[in-house]
Amino acid sequence: MIGYGMGGLHRPAAARLLVSVSLALAVLFGTLGQSFARSPWNKDYFPNVPVVTHDGQTYNFYEDLIKGKMVVITFIYTSCSNLCPLTTARLAQVKQMLGDRVGRDIFFYSITLDPVLDGPELLKKYAEAYHTGPGWLFLTGKPEDVDLIRQKLGERSKTPAEHRNDVMLGNDVTGQWSRDSTFSDIEYLANTIRDLDPEWRKVVRPVSGKFETAPATAVSNLTGQGLFIKACAGCHTTGAGTLVGPDLKGVTERRDHDWLRAYLKAPDEMRAQQDPLAVALDQQFPNGRMPNLGLSDGDIADLMTYLRKSSEQTATGSLGAPLNAVPVSAP
Repeated sequence: MIGYGMGGLHRPAAARLLVSVSLALAVLFGTLGQSFARSPWNKDYFPNVPVVTHDGQTYNFYEDLIKGKMVVITFIYTSCSNLCPLTTARLAQVKQMLGDRVGRDIFFYSITLDPVLDGPELLKKYAEAYHTGPGWLFLTGKPEDVDLIRQKLGERSKTPAEHRNDVMLGNDVTGQWSRDSTFSDIEYLANTIRDLDPEWRKVVRPVSGKFETAPATAVSNLTGQGLFIKACAGCHTTGAGTLVGPDLKGVTERRDHDWLRAYLKAPDEMRAQQDPLAVALDQQFPNGRMPNLGLSDGDIADLMTYLRKSSEQTATGSLGAPLNAVPVSAP
């Protein structure tokens, strides 16, 4: 009678079983390896066309920027008045969470959807406005080459204004590619990017799952705080100086409340109507143009409450500076 243990088998039978198992495993992993090698996300899929950075350097898209790297890719254009500014600002917060891994292990690329307008000079101003720093390249090129890249990466909108606002995450070494949203929790997005690295997955995570966050977490339980963090904190501070847009400390005292509500509701319409203050802000912060966030009246009321309360706490020294605050004076 054959038992469950190896001792119940005659040695020749046991040897044959081990060989069979070994062959089966070899076939299994060999097949998986061949399947992995045949992944479409490789050098035969990505265009190797030339692209130009915001610093005027020319690279081959696949060979120089994708091959062997972990990458974070977004599509933007500098004249965007919708969600590009917010997308870029939130991604700048994510980049800071990743620290010095960006530019060493992980590389950020923002590709313009308007290469005719967005040459290196405009892209450089855009990058500087968001304080993107090393490890993040803004890319342009010939329209036909940019169009080929975006088609391959799944960005197939008919006009720039209709483009996707998600982010493409990829590891060329492992063949792992996915999409995510910059409007999800930025700590979660930072961890998702870290997870591109198989070695990171072996690291024991903090029990809370939390990392250093910004900017208003020092102000506890204020109405509108969560909305401010998600929609505004990438571009504004409340007392730590100018970021992408103006410092909002005391804005509820400086601005007429009816004007402020109207601007938060539809800044694009106020610019189109040539509202003097909206136009002045647009000229002062051309690359930090306030997008229409689709805020409800209740959202706006909550934001104004938060701005008033957080300004009061900043005045008493109880509000910390945001994660990506830039130490310059408010306008």
